[in-house]
Amino acid sequence: MQRISLVSLNLWNTEHWEERKACVASFVQTYQADVYCFQEVRPETLAFLDQTLPEYVRIEGPEEGWRCENSIYLKKGCFTVDSYGRVDLQMPEIHRGVFWVKVRTTEATPLLIATMHLTHQLNADELRTGIGYRHGEAHLAAKALNELAQDDAALICGDFNDPVHPSWIFHEQAGFSDVFSMLGLAAPVTFPCPYLSNERFLVEAIDKIMVRGPIRPILATSPQFMTVGGALSDHWPVAAVLDL
Repeated sequence: MQRISLVSLNLWNTEHWEERKACVASFVQTYQADVYCFQEVRPETLAFLDQTLPEYVRIEGPEEGWRCENSIYLKKGCFTVDSYGRVDLQMPEIHRGVFWVKVRTTEATPLLIATMHLTHQLNADELRTGIGYRHGEAHLAAKALNELAQDDAALICGDFNDPVHPSWIFHEQAGFSDVFSMLGLAAPVTFPCPYLSNERFLVEAIDKIMVRGPIRPILATSPQFMTVGGALSDHWPVAAVLDL
């Protein structure tokens, strides 16, 4: 058995970045997760994280989305990287998708790690038509995750921009379970962070960590981490400690 920790955080691109970056550095250095999965990264924020996390390796494929949408950081010495890639989900945000890496732990356990950022509810087309994108995106993601993971342990995380349907699709079609539900906990509200967001009419549990296969969560939380005068993002992060 091996124990790993994971943190997922929507970094909110470069909004108020100068005011937030010290808090972000304090957070990642305090928690020292084995895996960090970020959404809404930008070259500027990645350069900062690379400098702040020298004991981590950043996974980067050829697609532009690795540099302007999602990123995965792995603590050096904890994993051996076998392969990585991006699955296109036919999204209006053309550089998004499922960003994944296949690794082996120090005990040679194969593990798939994937992160994604699904389309926001306030997308202009959705506001106009009332037809959402997330159902279709989640169905495509579930199909890809089944093919990628096969019988291996797998974990997925990210900003699903929907508290219900993607998680339900990932459970029903790909066998993933939410770590909070597995621990008998209500999923915590992760959006908005009221200190930074003006979208206070949205109160949602939309940032998720889900697992399948021989993985058992022993802790799941959404740390409302702050520093004096600083906050992380317009989202709160989610974190889990997992036994493989």
